[in-house]
Amino acid sequence: MSSTYPNPLKVGVFLVEGGIQLLDVAPVDMLGMLQKEYVQGMAQMTNQSLPADKGFDIEYYFINETGQSPNKMTGGFKIDVTSSPGDRTPRIPTVSISPFPFPVSHTRTHTHHIQLTQAPNPPQHSITTCPPLDIILLGGPMPNYRPSPAVQQFLRTQLAHVSAFLTVCTGCLPAVFSGILEGKRATAPQGLIPMLREQAPGVEWVEKRWVRDGKGESSSSSSSSSSSNVLSSGFGQRGADFEGCVVWTSGAVANGQEMMGAFMRESFPELRAEVEMVLGASDIAVRGTEYGAA
Repeated sequence: MSSTYPNPLKVGVFLVEGGIQLLDVAPVDMLGMLQKEYVQGMAQMTNQSLPADKGFDIEYYFINETGQSPNKMTGGFKIDVTSSPGDRTPRIPTVSISPFPFPVSHTRTHTHHIQLTQAPNPPQHSITTCPPLDIILLGGPMPNYRPSPAVQQFLRTQLAHVSAFLTVCTGCLPAVFSGILEGKRATAPQGLIPMLREQAPGVEWVEKRWVRDGKGESSSSSSSSSSSNVLSSGFGQRGADFEGCVVWTSGAVANGQEMMGAFMRESFPELRAEVEMVLGASDIAVRGTEYGAA
């Protein structure tokens, strides 16, 4: 079995405005550990020899609705809304730390401003300028977040292109409003699930750390049962039939990393050894989906 993902891999992180946690978008860095440079560096650290083509080239796209930078995060952090296909490694332009065999950077700034590319004058991406993506990650907004019709349309349009659509914590809310989760099995923060079951009954809500649904794995719920509640609550109508996309949702914010680990194991079978290498080196445990299970 081989991966269906292209190389270079176009990975988009949608930054909702109004503040999301860094932990919500941190799982994208796990994908970054499968970049060729990182895989080779990890192999050197562990005295392994790998073919030079092991790993991916990755193009990162950090997107918000307007394309205006910086995008405010919680904790006083700000992220530039930028993308530069010519520089595929997101990093802070400061000095490297030795003796690691691959570049490791840190910042001495006190303003908590994170620059995610070294390219001069990188293009900023809004929902109207972002190209088709292969993978999209939605971090969690505040629970009262309501996406604009333009954001809903952007997400539905991207779903026609991406192979994987991943949400972390309350990142499920933009997906619900866009109709992306309708007829699917999904999870969310445990405290929100009772409300979501009432307002979006067309989604099969389950209390799990993370859930995968897609490519033939559909919810047992009938989409017709949800029409009155969903529409009266403002939730988006069901869009196209996105059978080519696998939708992953996670519960709490820290479960996003476990979800990403499971996604990497399933999605890149030809890199299984490298996936296990980076997960092991970072000590990211992918526990079972059930809360309370090891």
